[in-house]
Amino acid sequence: MCASTVVKIAVINFQPVLEDSRPNKVATLRKMEHFIIEAVKSNADIVVFPELALTSYSGFPPDTAYELSEPIPGDSTSVIQKIASQYNIYVAFGMIERSGSKLYNSVPFIGPRGVLGVYRKVHPARFAEKWATPGDSYPLIQTPWGPIGIGICYDNYCFPEVPRIYAIKGARIHLNPTAIPQFKDADDTLDFYFTMLGARSVENNMFIASANFVGKQGDYDYFGHSMVIGPKPGKMNYHIYAGPLGIDEGVAIATIDLSSLKDLCLGVRTIFEDRRPETYTPLVKG
Repeated sequence: MCASTVVKIAVINFQPVLEDSRPNKVATLRKMEHFIIEAVKSNADIVVFPELALTSYSGFPPDTAYELSEPIPGDSTSVIQKIASQYNIYVAFGMIERSGSKLYNSVPFIGPRGVLGVYRKVHPARFAEKWATPGDSYPLIQTPWGPIGIGICYDNYCFPEVPRIYAIKGARIHLNPTAIPQFKDADDTLDFYFTMLGARSVENNMFIASANFVGKQGDYDYFGHSMVIGPKPGKMNYHIYAGPLGIDEGVAIATIDLSSLKDLCLGVRTIFEDRRPETYTPLVKG
């Protein structure tokens, strides 16, 4: 059976529920359900929440991170799976995953029948994720629209290898659950955000669905601007297909046609065929 080429992707500007600065996962899951239902009203197929949406991104000490962690599958993924089954929708959201004695900054991708795959952040931010074990793989998520890739925040902005690996594997949709706060200069923040994701989308011929936090969490003030970005057909530039949302909570939905993607990078149709991996060994040397 051929994959469908048209998909509606919802990205969520989101703020988890905190009580006295402590995450309330039960209340946050109820809030996530509200936004999923809002996306369903617009016939969305996939809903993307931010990095660590379940708990917030607050620079937890290891003990707190462990208390907030869960296995996958687990209680929270079961809640989301029931919602996904009820509405026949697919959901990606960030959480602290516990596997044995290790914790991961993870994003499960959940469909009506359960967890389809889990991405573990390969490049945890050292200043805020001291509890996180780095992931070591790039699993493709098989969906009715073809394979989907996932990178988390820092993975996508500063390591172009991550989206490129997924593009080589055949992904034409890439998810960016992120927790990117406001820098000192607001214009610099937006320039960085658009420039990095725009470049990743154009150079890899893929649509990128980016979902960010809003509001204040601990020392971080988040600027939202969730969006779906991708190559602009017939142009050597990117196009924003949904959003960017502002600094308040909300939903942006893009209808994208994967058949519109052409193998174009600066006008060159053979970008992947022209790669010369044998010359890239310096990239993988320590």
